Amino acid sequence: MNRTITLTITGMTCDGCVRSLTRALEASPIIKKATVTLEPPQAQITPANAALTEQDCKTLVQKAGFDVA
Repeated sequence: MNRTITLTITGMTCDGCVRSLTRALEASPIIKKATVTLEPPQAQITPANAALTEQDCKTLVQKAGFDVA
């Protein structure tokens, strides 16, 4: 069973932000799948391996230009 890390995202204002963050997360080899929504503003991240931490995910979100609440 795949675990999912859910983060509340701040700084997203439109569907373009959702697409941008989704692309940035899924471009990372440590992410298997990312589902980003505007309402509620969150990212559900399925790691590609068990070693991925919540902090790793937060760092990727911040590198994409968004913040985590």
